[in-house]
Amino acid sequence: MKRRTAGLALVLALALGACGLTGNGNSAPVEEGRYMVYYSAMGDEEAGAAVGCAARTVSGPLIPGLMSALLTGAGEQGLSSPFPGGVRLLSWSLEEGRLHLDLSEQYGGLTGIDLTLADCCTVLTFCALDEVDAVYITVEGREVPYRRTQVLTAQDVLLFGAEEEPVHLGLNLWYPRAEGEGLGVEYRQILKYEGASLPQTVLSAWLEGPQYDSLVPCAPPEGQLQAAGVSEGICTVDLSPEFAAGVQADSQAVRLMLYALVNTLGELEQVDGVRLTCQGEPLTELGGYVLEAVLRPDLSLDPTLEPAVQP
Repeated sequence: MKRRTAGLALVLALALGACGLTGNGNSAPVEEGRYMVYYSAMGDEEAGAAVGCAARTVSGPLIPGLMSALLTGAGEQGLSSPFPGGVRLLSWSLEEGRLHLDLSEQYGGLTGIDLTLADCCTVLTFCALDEVDAVYITVEGREVPYRRTQVLTAQDVLLFGAEEEPVHLGLNLWYPRAEGEGLGVEYRQILKYEGASLPQTVLSAWLEGPQYDSLVPCAPPEGQLQAAGVSEGICTVDLSPEFAAGVQADSQAVRLMLYALVNTLGELEQVDGVRLTCQGEPLTELGGYVLEAVLRPDLSLDPTLEPAVQP
């Protein structure tokens, strides 16, 4: 099964007017007992924003009630909870306008756009309350170490992914193991800048080589790769002539290099396979290794992964 590390959309284009959110973070009035709750709109391909909202009825204590509404989802087409299954509110406190939410360990597994969306929906939901100015989210009492800002306001999350700001992504990069036993995975935080495509950002990071001694680089040092886009799940990658010429004539080494590349791109939600070209022409052979028209990720090349259980 593909391990999701980044979403399809990388910029939070929030439709403020649609949810009645004003510049200070307060929501337009809703009827008594009903509150605007923010959800992920990533499942709606026609949505104009990554986040949407829906009015929800909340009974009982307000903070736990709103958190429950966030966790259970909107019940409307295209809007879903931004949280992974199993997230629970462990405790909360509100002091001088700062709401502290302590969540269960599942929240700590979020990275990249998934973490951004979850933070955004949480902060916009609670900062719409007159008594909440900022939200501080921890996981079992600990801060999320790779979050840029720990105490978030509505203004902070509205700037996530703004044009001048790079977007932080958590990504698995694949490389051959130094001891020669298949491929290994290195988790890395990378930056995606405005104007750069997600596949190209991933390729650029992969070409830098691994940071762990247990893994080794495998791309020719002079080589360049260009991602020509993704169509129907297939990412076309164009190799420079220098890359093709620099590949060693060792079919096993070439195979590991190719699947290190393919598995890395396959970590992206929208990529199911990779097609290789050189100066726009399809490649049928590289370094003595015969290529299929489309290369699919092969997670079995990592000997540390448990094999998938067949139904």
